[in-house]
Amino acid sequence: MIFLVDGSNAVRGKSYDPRFPEMEQARTEAWLLRLDSLAAGQRRVEVEVFFDGPRRGVGVAISALSVRFPVDGDADEAILGSARHVLAMGKGVTVVTGDGELAEEARSEGARVIGFSELENRLRRSRG
Repeated sequence: MIFLVDGSNAVRGKSYDPRFPEMEQARTEAWLLRLDSLAAGQRRVEVEVFFDGPRRGVGVAISALSVRFPVDGDADEAILGSARHVLAMGKGVTVVTGDGELAEEARSEGARVIGFSELENRLRRSRG
């Protein structure tokens, strides 16, 4: 099972304010740690988290996730490109986002789409 996660959308949420990058960094670290612990030790589960903007440190050590910063800085396009690639190989893929436009485009490509809480619930259930 492959999950392509819109990380920027997950951590920014409703109260995102670009004037406070330290808030976004703290949210990123806390969320990645939680997601990493849920994904740890799972077989047949790949979780790739995509962030907008240039490559930067995420501030925490993670082992069960892949973190991506697209060359052009556009996470949505990178998620769609990865989804197309996986689907072309005949595999299923699930896009995880709260962005309605990305969700619609992903569905039109043939991907499943779920929200962030559903991803966490699925990872919890598959652990045990």
